[in-house]
Amino acid sequence: MSFPVDISATRTTTTTTAAPVDLTAFNTHFHDRTMRIDYFHTGDAKSDVITVDHLYEYGIWSGSRTKLIDNFQNGAYYAKVYDAKSGELLFSKGYGSLFEEYQMTKPAIDGTKRTFHETVRIPSPKNEVRVVIEKLNRKKGEWKPIFETKIKPDDFAIIREEPKDSAVSVYRNHHSGDPHTKVDVVIIGDGYTEEDRPKFEADLQRFTNTFFSVAPYKDQQDKFNVYGILKPSEESGCDEPRANIFKSTSANSSFNALGSERYLMTEDNKSLHDLASHAPYDSIYL
Repeated sequence: MSFPVDISATRTTTTTTAAPVDLTAFNTHFHDRTMRIDYFHTGDAKSDVITVDHLYEYGIWSGSRTKLIDNFQNGAYYAKVYDAKSGELLFSKGYGSLFEEYQMTKPAIDGTKRTFHETVRIPSPKNEVRVVIEKLNRKKGEWKPIFETKIKPDDFAIIREEPKDSAVSVYRNHHSGDPHTKVDVVIIGDGYTEEDRPKFEADLQRFTNTFFSVAPYKDQQDKFNVYGILKPSEESGCDEPRANIFKSTSANSSFNALGSERYLMTEDNKSLHDLASHAPYDSIYL
């Protein structure tokens, strides 16, 4: 059984017995903090328009501080961070998005434009940077910039509040070490009321056990941290629009995502990341 814990120390301190690593590049250009870029992504099958919503800075940077450039080219989008003065590429990360999935649907192909809220997280820069989002042209195998903005670290518009919500419980369900050097997985419970807390705790443990029961994770448990996050919902369950069932839940999850009856997820990206921000994370499961 796991119990809610105060992980503020996890977010603000670093202790490790691993061999020393070279953090020169990271420490030269970044603070050990997370910068979260929330933005609106609008378009149809043939168009992409991105506008910034808000910038946040909080916690530690739980990603790698030694592997700053992502060369895997996974996903349809790339976030790239350049030094504004020298033009040097400082950080990059490939990712996929719900908007990309929407572009493959019939409404998008027919020209119906929709807006999705999305998030990119980068290490907090020490100096002015240029953030570029590129998109993959799958037919040509080429990456094309579709958005660019400059970020000044001293911008007063950056929201610097630490994540604090007295209704949120954080469970450190499987902890193998410093978040800087581990893959941090956050499991968010949605549609669990306070009375459902024992069920969430059991489901969290069941998920963790299942995750580590198969290769390659079974033999790599010491490389992962698994956290559970619960903000009790007003009602149990989730939305089922085709059955005319609608529930008030913390992350607003729903079946029928993108018109698919079996597709359960949330389009409330802001609430999802607000909840996840209470723990270090590289990946979110809802």
